[in-house]
Amino acid sequence: MTESGTIIVPPHRPRLIEQSEVGPVVARLRSIPDDRVISGLNAQAEVDPKAGIVIVHLPDIETVTTYKGSYHFHSALIKPSNPKEPNFVLPHVHEVGQEPYRMVLGEGGEMNVGRIVDGRVVWETPFAVQAKDEVNVLEGQVHSLRNTGNEAFIFTFACPDSHLINKTLENPAGDRVFTTDLPNGTPPQYPIKA
Repeated sequence: MTESGTIIVPPHRPRLIEQSEVGPVVARLRSIPDDRVISGLNAQAEVDPKAGIVIVHLPDIETVTTYKGSYHFHSALIKPSNPKEPNFVLPHVHEVGQEPYRMVLGEGGEMNVGRIVDGRVVWETPFAVQAKDEVNVLEGQVHSLRNTGNEAFIFTFACPDSHLINKTLENPAGDRVFTTDLPNGTPPQYPIKA
């Protein structure tokens, strides 16, 4: 964001996920109709304070099991920027399993991925995403998707259940670790800090 408040949107890189260990998961993700992803999501829905976005499990979409675990499917909504809530998925990382995303609806988004190096997050160059784009988040890859538009940004994603559980001493089976407390843990271009 510039000093005048204008959001700078990085170049768009149209993307489709190439076949990988999550090929069957991606195939199922692609088969979910957009209207099914959108149903149940609305701008008044409550934001999950842990993730910074609205997440709705899609129980009618059959689970896909890989050697990394069972993948469940979800709809997600990122609200536009406002003073009370972030307009991005809180940056986090998973140790086990990939996490494919398919963008469904919205004016635009910005995908940020990086790695933890020597206790700090090193971000790659962000790239713009829009409806029909796909992103596959890899194991150990810090990630955050930001809504750069003035309307809700909707996407669908798949992950093992452990990806939605914070890893703590009391809950070591969880595989979601937020990076906001690490140096450079939130992309520096974000308008607000987590």
